[in-house]
Order: sequence, then C-alpha cells, then structure tokens
Amino acid sequence: MSKEKKSNLTIKIFSLVIAIILWSYVMSEVNPKITKEFRNIDVVFSNMEDLERSGIELMSPKEVKINVKVEGRRSEVLKLRDTDIIAKVDLSGYSEGTKKVPIYIDVPSKVDIVDYTPKEISFRFERIVSKEKPVVLKTIGKLEPGYSLGDGEIKPQSVILKGPKSWVNSVREVVAVVDITGKTKDINATVPIKLLDDDGNDVGRVEKEPNVVDVFIPMYRSRKIPIDIQLDGSIPTEYENPTLTVSPKAVDVKGNDAILNSLSSIKTKPISVYKLVGSGSVETELLLPEGIELVDPNQKIVVSLKSNSIENGKDVEDSDVENGNVSENINKKFDYSFSEINVRNLGDELVIDTSNSTNSITVVLNGPKDHLNSTGKEVLSPEIDLKGLDEGVHEVKLIIKDIREIKVSDIIPAKVKVSLKREEKE
Repeated sequence: MSKEKKSNLTIKIFSLVIAIILWSYVMSEVNPKITKEFRNIDVVFSNMEDLERSGIELMSPKEVKINVKVEGRRSEVLKLRDTDIIAKVDLSGYSEGTKKVPIYIDVPSKVDIVDYTPKEISFRFERIVSKEKPVVLKTIGKLEPGYSLGDGEIKPQSVILKGPKSWVNSVREVVAVVDITGKTKDINATVPIKLLDDDGNDVGRVEKEPNVVDVFIPMYRSRKIPIDIQLDGSIPTEYENPTLTVSPKAVDVKGNDAILNSLSSIKTKPISVYKLVGSGSVETELLLPEGIELVDPNQKIVVSLKSNSIENGKDVEDSDVENGNVSENINKKFDYSFSEINVRNLGDELVIDTSNSTNSITVVLNGPKDHLNSTGKEVLSPEIDLKGLDEGVHEVKLIIKDIREIKVSDIIPAKVKVSLKREEKE
C-alpha cells in the first residue's frame, strides 16, 4: 500500500474517533439526563364493569390524582406531556369493605420512572342491595272552610329501593306529597316519590321503582254537630239540681252530604250513672251514623256530673252538706308498707329483696263520705301476683279488692317495684 493511501486511512480513522468523541460530548453535555416531576396526573379506574357485575359499588374516592417523577435525556423529557403518562388501578375482583389498591404507571420507553406518590389508594366498596318500603301519603296546604279529607289511597302502596347499602339504609321514609290548597272535590293525582332521611332531607342517587304513584283522596263536606248525652240509669235523687255537661259541646264531623244535612245532634254511647256518680266525669264515645266520621279521630269526649244543692234559696257547697240530704263524695288515702301487701305465686327458691323494692304505697279512694269514713285500710287487702316472674327486678300491678260504692282513684306509684333473688342455701 502506498504511503498516500495509508495516510488517508489514518486520517479517516482519526476523524471517526474525533466524531465519536464530539458526539459523546454533545450527548452528555448538550443533551444531558434530567428529572422532572409531573403533578396531578389523573388515575384511570379500569374494570369498573366487573364491579357492577359483582353487585359492588365504588363509594369513594371517585377520582384520584398522583405525582410522577421521571428521568431521561433532556430532549425526551422536555417533549413529554401529562397525557403521555398513564396511571391506572384495576378494580376487578374486590368485595365489600375498604381495600388498598396498587397504582400502576406506564411511561414512554425513552424515559424512566424515578418515583411516584401515592403508590396505592384506599377504596371503599359497598354491596348493592334492594329493599321494599311503604309509601306514606302527606298533604300540604289548607282546605277551604267546610271541607275535610277522607282516608287517602296509594297505588302501588310500596316501592323497591336499590343502591349501595348505606344509601338505602339511610332512607327513613318514602313519601308522596299532595297539595290540597283550595281543593273541594276528590283528588286524583300522579305524584312523584321523595326519599327522606332522618333529618327530612332528600336522599339522592338511590334508584326507586316505580318513580311515581297514583293517589286518590276523597273530599268531604264537614259540619259542627252538637253532642246529645245518653245515660244508662237515673241520677240519684239526693243529687239536687244536677248539672250534666259534655266537653266539647259539639264536634266537627265529615261524610255524606245527605246524612250530614239530616243531623241535628250526635248521641253519646249510654253512660253508666254508677260510674259517673263515682268519679264525677267519664270519657265516652259517640254513636256516629254510618258514613260519618270525626274530623279529628283522636277527639276526646268527656261527660261530667255536678250537684248544685240549694238550701234556703242559697247555693250550698259539698263541704257544707248536712243531714244527709246529698251524698257527698270525698277522697281518702291509705298508706301501706311493703310488708302489708299480700304476695301470691312467689316462685320456688326465690325471695323478695325488700331493700331494693318499693317501700311505700299510697292508695287513694273516692266514694260517699259516710261510707269511706267507716272503711279501714285492712278492708282493701292489697296484693301482688308474681306468677311466672324469675330472678331480677320487676314492676307489677297492685291488686285492690272491690268495695261497694267506692272507687280506687289513684295508686302511687302506679306499679310496685319488686326485686327477686335466689334464696341462699347454707
């Protein structure tokens, strides 16, 4: 080989080495390795459909963001975008409860992951449940005067709720609300259903089937009708100028227009004069014609009897009644200790712990003065029945023997506390 050719080859080799050195320099100094952190990268939830097929609902969190730090050549890192970093969690196969799920990261091949946080997330899963609940009818607004509502009907009477267990269980009441303002005719309406929690707030995101119900509410005319008292027996002759009163004097009733228009009064059920004389007042019920109802079904009707004796043209109080012209009713009380009470049916191997039982009982009687004054406490024979009671503390009713013309008006306390324990054997 000629010297000239050898010289060219040497130059070429030398040039290649220089080029490699320059390339290495450029790559290491001009395009060096750098790191960069990408913040708030969205995490993708995969296999959500697997949860649905398993009857599981993801409760929280609904979204997750992470921070990722990568390393690579400056040119590669600088052209990297948030969307090039893929973060995801696989939600398949999880059951009800709080579970920690790892996060997986994918980045382009020319960069490397240095670190990312967090590396796992706590997810809360709940089972999907179904529950049937009745629909409650509620009304808002005010009716026109002289009108009242009948009992409403709902179709269907219940709905099926479906959703995560905690959401379904938070539904306290399913209601259908109807506005009755200004209504004078029967109400037929299709009403949307509301789901309410313990605080009366709407419960969202729970499925319901159906979403609406059909409501029928009959509308009635109402009238105020006076009450006519009926007695079973005659007021004793010693009651001079007795006053018989009823409270209230009239009640609001509703129903068929023709029947309402024919009513001049509503009679009470026959009231025992014996009970009325003994207590002075009696709560009673009304004999309502068929098709007629009370506007207020809880209305209480009380009939009272009072004696207004007259002597020498003047009113005489019961305490001033003399010579037996009027039988005066008085109250009289008797006090008993526990030891004075008869005990029946005390179980075998049981004893009464008197230190933890009622120590004092008061019985109040009401009846004719002359009769009560001749009645002693021993006549009442108070007793308690412990049949079927075992060891422990119980409240039992005090039993009082019936006495002619005398009524037990009160027992204090209303029930006797009895402590039973096993008899200690030596």
